[in-house]
Amino acid sequence: MRKQIFTYIFTIVVSLTAISMSYAQTEKEAYLAIIIDDFGYDGEGTKEMLALDIPLTAAIMPFSECTEKNCKEVFDAGMEAIIHLPMESKTGKRSWVGTKGVFTDMTADEIKQVTEDAFAAVNTAVGVNNHMGSAIMENREKLEAVMDVVAEKNAVFIDSLTTGKSTGKAVAEEKGVSFLERNMFIDCPGNTEQVVKNIISSAEIAKKNGYAVAIGHVGPAGGITTAEAIKRAVPKIEKMGVKLVTVSELNEYVNGQQ
Repeated sequence: MRKQIFTYIFTIVVSLTAISMSYAQTEKEAYLAIIIDDFGYDGEGTKEMLALDIPLTAAIMPFSECTEKNCKEVFDAGMEAIIHLPMESKTGKRSWVGTKGVFTDMTADEIKQVTEDAFAAVNTAVGVNNHMGSAIMENREKLEAVMDVVAEKNAVFIDSLTTGKSTGKAVAEEKGVSFLERNMFIDCPGNTEQVVKNIISSAEIAKKNGYAVAIGHVGPAGGITTAEAIKRAVPKIEKMGVKLVTVSELNEYVNGQQ
């Protein structure tokens, strides 16, 4: 009788161990890429972002007064860079895009030249995301000219989703461009705790879907507040089992490309 009881207990323990191991093996990996927009102006929080020993991706404005300076600083800090390509908005002022960018009144050749110039200005860029740009992201013909250059550079395009009518994914698929899209904007100027909550929410999306892309900013839209929040959020993210990665690392996971 004792032998039977021992056998039953042993069988149960072995079964529970096997179930536990099986669950551990099948638990989905989760990745979060945090992109920091608006490098290129040397805005508030730039120094703090550069000092973070965390896998972040800097989205650098290619035609701004501090583009060259910030590009060097990003490279020296070991951060990954993408181009924060200025594009015309449906609602914003043309002046907000800057003196050089992608506009709806440009020809395909002119758009391609601007995009080429952007890659030359941020020559370590592994990809592109849009600065503003709702008018271009909704305009398939204009976006195709941008994507032609992105395809030639074998770069990834990250849609900031500044419009719900974006043609980004469809055009990227048509042109054979690796594509990612934003899940959350995380900034809340002056409210560090809210930014931490936003980052945690991004990590929860990653846990659910396998990955997520969050976007923050240097300058008045985010700055020091967002840098401090990222620092505070990292231990919580890691405890959740979510790994922070760069855009190229996430692209490897999602699209099987570097």
